[in-house]
Amino acid sequence: MQRLLHSRFGSVARNTIDYWMKRDRHDVSYDQVVSAIEAAPWLAGSTLQLYLHVPYCAQHCSFCAFSGGNSLDFKSAERYSRLLVWDMQQLVARTRASGQAIRAVNIGGGSPDLLRGHLGYVLSAVRDLPGVSDSTEISVEFTLSTLKDDFVDQMCKYGATKASFGVQALDPEIRRNVRMPAQLRNMDATCKRLREAIPIVNVDLITGLPGQTLSSVLNDLQHFIDHPYVNSISTYLLTAGAAPRLVADVTGGRVPAQPSQSEQALLRLHSYTTLQRQGWVRKGTNTYMSPKKVQSSYFDMVVGNECIGARRYQDFLIGAGAQACSSLPGVRFENTVDLQTWSREVEQGRHSFSLAKSSFDHQRDMALWVFPLMADGLLVAEYDDMVKTGAIDEGQISTFEACMQEGLIMRTAERYQLTIVGEVFMGHLVRELKKPEDRAAVDEYIEEGHVIGKLLAADRLRDNNAANNRQIFTSLVASAAPGERERASGASPVNLTRSS
Repeated sequence: MQRLLHSRFGSVARNTIDYWMKRDRHDVSYDQVVSAIEAAPWLAGSTLQLYLHVPYCAQHCSFCAFSGGNSLDFKSAERYSRLLVWDMQQLVARTRASGQAIRAVNIGGGSPDLLRGHLGYVLSAVRDLPGVSDSTEISVEFTLSTLKDDFVDQMCKYGATKASFGVQALDPEIRRNVRMPAQLRNMDATCKRLREAIPIVNVDLITGLPGQTLSSVLNDLQHFIDHPYVNSISTYLLTAGAAPRLVADVTGGRVPAQPSQSEQALLRLHSYTTLQRQGWVRKGTNTYMSPKKVQSSYFDMVVGNECIGARRYQDFLIGAGAQACSSLPGVRFENTVDLQTWSREVEQGRHSFSLAKSSFDHQRDMALWVFPLMADGLLVAEYDDMVKTGAIDEGQISTFEACMQEGLIMRTAERYQLTIVGEVFMGHLVRELKKPEDRAAVDEYIEEGHVIGKLLAADRLRDNNAANNRQIFTSLVASAAPGERERASGASPVNLTRSS
């Protein structure tokens, strides 16, 4: 095996989406989930954050891990906004975190801009929540191709502190390879208008796209480092296991292969080092900000986990809306992906949970395996406490110490943090620091994506959003011809990278 960047790894990470997941269960009731939500204790050091999901999108990007729930029924935006607010208010009120300070709220998707002016109804309800203050980070995502003035008006009116949109790549051919519009519409004018009222304007980039080179990645990065209105850049690693449609396109020969594993490692390394050399500072999982371009009060406000999951066992991350996920002490649950099912159940006054995706495990080791995703690292005292209380086992301790010796993790006076090479392989570190049964859950999720991708490539599944709805994976694959699942699974994932 070729060792990349002199590390223990022969590839970049195979997953960067949901490390909080657990294996499916089939013995969970609605009342059990509600009871666990209500019983989750507010502990010393607990924090509260909210994620609100908007499952509309006009694009069909093949890399998107959230496409399983995306809908084209934009006319239902007013109805969805109303139901989303109810879901948010009721979930927060059910918990013992109700009334506590809310550190961050992120409205993501999908394409939240397709709520249009109804965003104002959602943001008004957010501002009225007990615990929301001028110190609460409020981040809103949008898509350039569908953005309208009424949505921007509401972001500005209700004091969003961060506006974020996906570019992924500037090169038209690379964009076409992953089913994005070839051209970016009104990007500079939009960024200029946003910066007049919103402190942080963030752009998302991705490395590992079919057709990318080091030159194209660095050109994209430098473009936004120099951009007069962008002061935050998120650079993500593309992982095909979360993107079945991309697997299908590559295996079917419709697009080029991804860059080789060694090339992808270099793309990550150069992205981080380029940002650091030019004075940008890591403020999130894959997010860097410019202290020169962001006012210090807003720079300090940034929580840094983009509301993708709880930071530690005692934290409350409450997700409202179709497809949103939540992590509370002693319970993790997913909302139903399918928009119509979710809406119907919420209109009946019930939360819409995917019961099989719910878990009541107390993940007291969370701070250990989440820390590679966090810019502020892991407090030495917090690590010592997990060792002392037995929250982490001997295998996790051994792995942690080996990563220290190998130069992936370093210790400062008070914290453990990733080295620059550790950042390149942060997804691997998260997985390896988990207990074996939890690593298995992540691996199974990755394999599901490759199975679905192979079935799409073989025309055994319809090429639509539902193909990436993992809540219906078993029934979806069962619809293929007898034996197709076994043949598609194979012994290993599809190789989507070109040779070095």
